[in-house]
Amino acid sequence: MELLDPRVDFVFKRIFGSENNKDVLLAFLNRIFMEAGEPPLTEIILMNPYTDKDDPLDKQSIFDVYAKTSEGKLIDIEMQLFNKYDIEKRTLV
Repeated sequence: MELLDPRVDFVFKRIFGSENNKDVLLAFLNRIFMEAGEPPLTEIILMNPYTDKDDPLDKQSIFDVYAKTSEGKLIDIEMQLFNKYDIEKRTLV
């Protein structure tokens, strides 16, 4: 049996962006938060990954995984395979 690569967008979204795997997402985020010295999350709520457009000419954005913590903090999780040298400009911390 061939294993699927979790770096592929479709597979990544199925692993981390589904209600059935919220425990996997929570463990993944808590590991990252722990490494950053942040307190662990107790709950995660998956959000609609499609952004609303304010104008018909606006470009629609689609997050790989969009979630909210029980404290109301919004989290966007993106799988990036290539370093386009502008990731810092596109990242909010």
